[in-house]
Amino acid sequence: MMNPDPENTTPQREPVLQDDEKIMAVLAYIPILCLLPYTRKDQSEFVSGHVRLGMTLFIIEIIAVILRFRFIWDLVLLICVISALVGIYHVVMGRGFYLPFLSDLFSRKD
Repeated sequence: MMNPDPENTTPQREPVLQDDEKIMAVLAYIPILCLLPYTRKDQSEFVSGHVRLGMTLFIIEIIAVILRFRFIWDLVLLICVISALVGIYHVVMGRGFYLPFLSDLFSRKD
């Protein structure tokens, strides 16, 4: 990877995350508790990205539980739970989480 500024030889660091940012991002993937970080307005881009994806998974989980009389919705619910666990793992590692269709659908377009 090329350094855009040849004079600047210091390695680029990722922003340091506060503990409360990680906690709020983890809560975003836990059903019902995802409403706590959703109601906060003073969030970093890291937290708000996880909150948008966590709320989307929560809404899909609610629909899957309501329509559970069919096998396919059990599969959808299982995929949502696995996605939430992977999202929590990414939060703990301090990285963003990208789901191909859902992340594009609900991303902020400024």
